[in-house]
Amino acid sequence: MAICLTTNGPSEARALLFEQMAAQIRMNKDATFGGAFLMVPPGGDPFSSLMLNQDEPSIFWAAVKTLADVAMQSLDPRNRQGFGR
Repeated sequence: MAICLTTNGPSEARALLFEQMAAQIRMNKDATFGGAFLMVPPGGDPFSSLMLNQDEPSIFWAAVKTLADVAMQSLDPRNRQGFGR
């Protein structure tokens, strides 16, 4: 999903990403919902996924965790702190 920074600014462009995901969920209402997520990191590229025709929560959470792990590995080690560290 591409992000388009319009004259309305980056906040509107980010909001549009969530509206587009909602539209995708609505369009696929007859499929088995397997989860959806949209990640919009500060200073990074957004990533979204809509999983259909599967109902195993572990598949959903494994996808989210893998994306987060890859993103954390790309950060400078000094910036890899988690919460409460």
